[in-house]
Order: sequence, then structure tokens, then C-alpha cells
Amino acid sequence: MIDLLLIWFGLLVALLVLAIGPPGRGGALTLAYFLGLSLIHVPGVLPYLSEAWGSAGVEDTRLGFQMTVVGMAAFVAGAAAAGARRRRRVGRGSRSPSGADGFERLGWRALAIGGGAYLVLLPLSGLLPSSTPIASALATLLILGFWLILYAGALAGDQRRKLLTLALLPLLPLTTLVSGGFLGYGVYWVLSTLTFFYVVTRQRLWIYLAAPPVVFLGLSLFVTYMGQRSAIREVVWHENSGILDRLERVSRIVTDFELLDLSSPAHLAAIDGRLNQNSLVGVAIARHEAGIYDFAYGGTVPYWVLIPRAIWPDKPAVGGGGSLVGTYTGITFASGTSVGAGQVLEFYVNLGMTGVLIGFFGLGFLLMRLDHGVMRALADGDVRGLLLRAMPGLTLLQPGGNLLEIIVAFVGAIAGAQALLYLGVFGNRLSTQSAAPIGAR
Repeated sequence: MIDLLLIWFGLLVALLVLAIGPPGRGGALTLAYFLGLSLIHVPGVLPYLSEAWGSAGVEDTRLGFQMTVVGMAAFVAGAAAAGARRRRRVGRGSRSPSGADGFERLGWRALAIGGGAYLVLLPLSGLLPSSTPIASALATLLILGFWLILYAGALAGDQRRKLLTLALLPLLPLTTLVSGGFLGYGVYWVLSTLTFFYVVTRQRLWIYLAAPPVVFLGLSLFVTYMGQRSAIREVVWHENSGILDRLERVSRIVTDFELLDLSSPAHLAAIDGRLNQNSLVGVAIARHEAGIYDFAYGGTVPYWVLIPRAIWPDKPAVGGGGSLVGTYTGITFASGTSVGAGQVLEFYVNLGMTGVLIGFFGLGFLLMRLDHGVMRALADGDVRGLLLRAMPGLTLLQPGGNLLEIIVAFVGAIAGAQALLYLGVFGNRLSTQSAAPIGAR
């Protein structure tokens, strides 16, 4: 599967060159999605390149990874097509300290609201029908807050401000671990922030040099977390556990940190079990080719998905995914287990390779257009345009989720952004002065 890994790397380079381009043109959402999709598919190939791992499942993994690479190629083509419509740099903003300070103040406000939404509103949203998608959308303001602060640092040319902001990023996975026992959400938040930093910074050489060791340490953190996960969740999910108990348990990820060892069966099993979505895709493809099921033709996203539960109290549950995955893979999951289908599998079971090509091309095109809109809004100080593009765009960054959940979250984000603007939580516009492309300074 080394040949497929080389193709994947070539697609990453093509995305950076053909779609994202030089600093200031945008592409944070697009790059974050591509890297997030890679996170749940590319590491899953590694066990099958190690002599310490058996050959069971290798054909399913190869078949699934082939289809993933096809989808990634379509995604890059869609992003490049959207980028071709707008070749000029759209990331402009004030070069004055006062302009940068305005963005930073807005960023801290967004951080506060996003943090409150995640820690307070989201746990309580189950008490009010139809409120969960909006509460989830408000939580994306955490990421938008980091974006605004980094943008302010880029405008002012303040390296210290940018480095201090990046130093806060480990708090995101720490928060999701301590509050819910999950690492994945925090990792995706960090990824989304780093991709925005990439598109607005001129010091990209340092990012390229840091990427390999960061990836290695990230996978090391993952296998360490998997070894500690059950104990962490036992403490976090216990009703009487206090914050100090949770922090003490989570801190063992650092004290018992293990470097990734591709000769360790435990490490390989952790990667294969959680970062190898290819195997599910491969099983689904093999079952269809054997005639076990017919394509769903859009049936995985029923027509009633957008009807609010407040109007239809008996609406079927939105979430999970074990049922969908089980239907097309034949794998049985424990009751209550949440299993994300992922877009590769879901596009395939709806329309085969045609669905994968169309679905990922559309996603790449849409995300890149939203990215351009975000950068235009930042350039013009257009807070309204920023919220109406960034919040829905951030909800699309769920490459391992189910389309039904993502569509509901997308609509909820639009409603949440409109509510914030209607209530006057954010003004409609920031003043900008001496606008100039970020990448030109």
C-alpha cells in the first residue's frame, strides 16, 4: 500500500499548491477537512506495513483505502475548481494596531461564548428539543475565537501574539478529555486552528519542518491515550468525580507517555482499531460487489431530517451510526455504541464510486468557497459574513461522522449565527484601515 500512500501525499501537495496557494488566499476549512479525513484513514495503513502485524484484514484495508484516495482526488479537484474562480488574494485587513486589536477583542469574546456553549449549554441542550444542533454550533465559536486572535497577530506582524495563541491549543483536547473523556473533538479543534494559522502566516517553512515530528508525537499521544482511555472514562463519567480527580487521571497520559513503536502489537492494534476507517469501507464494498445489498440512493439521509424535534417530538434519533454501519458491513456493534460511518463509506453505499466522486467534489468546492468568503469577510471587517460562513463551515469538519448529523449541524449553525446577530452579541462590522494583503507584507 506504499503506492497509495505516495498518491495520498501527492494529493496533499496538490491541494496546498493548486487550491490554497500563497498566504492570504484562504483554505483553512478545506485543509482541515482533508487532514481530518487523512487522520482516520492514512494511519490505518501503517500496521499492514509492519512485520509485527498479521495479514488478516489487509484486503479490506487496501480496498477501502483505494476508494478513500479516489474520494480525496475528487475533493482536491473540487477545491481547485473553486480556487480557480478566485485567484487573487482575498485575505486583507488593517495594518494598524487599532485594527488588529479589534479583531483580537472579538476573538476573546468568541472564545468566551464558545467555551460557555460547550461546557454549559451543550450538556443541558438535551432538556430542550431541537436545541442541541444550535448549542453545538455555538461551541464552534471556540475555534473562530482562535482564528480571530491569530488573524490579529498576522495583521500586526506580532509573532509573540501568535505564539502565545498557539501555546493555548493543548487546552482544547485537555478540555474535551476532562469534560467528556473524549480526545477526538479536541484534536479536530486543534487541527482547524493550525490550518488557519497556515493560511495566514508567511513562515510556512517552519510548519513544513515541524510537521513530521508533530505527526509522530501526535500518534504517540494517541496510542498512549488508548492505553489509558478506559481508566480516564471511568473517572470522568463517574458522577461523583471532581475536577482534581479528572485532571489527575488525565495527567497520566503525560507521566506514562509512550513513543509510537510500529513493532508493538498494542500500538498497532490501537491504530488499526480507531484510525483505520478503510476496513469498514472495504467490507462494505466487498459486500455490495457480492450482491448482499443494493445502493441506498440517498436513503441514508431521510427527508424528515430537517424537521425540528420541537415540532415532531417522536422524530427518530439523529446520531450514533452503528445501525448504518452495521447494515452495510454486517458487523454487529454493542447496543448504544456510536460508530461514525464516515463520508467515504456513506457516499459509496448511496451511489457507489459515482457517489464518492460527486460527494467529495462537492465538499471540496463548497468548503473552498466558504473559505474564500471567510477571508473576504475578515478583509472587510464583515462580522455578519464571517459568522454565516465560518460557523456552518466548521460543522462540516466531521469526516468520520454521518451525513444526517452533519446536515442537521450545518442548518443549526446557520440558525445559531443568525440568532447571535439578531441578539446583537456581535456587531455587524469591524472598522478596517489601510487594507493590504496579508501575504504581501
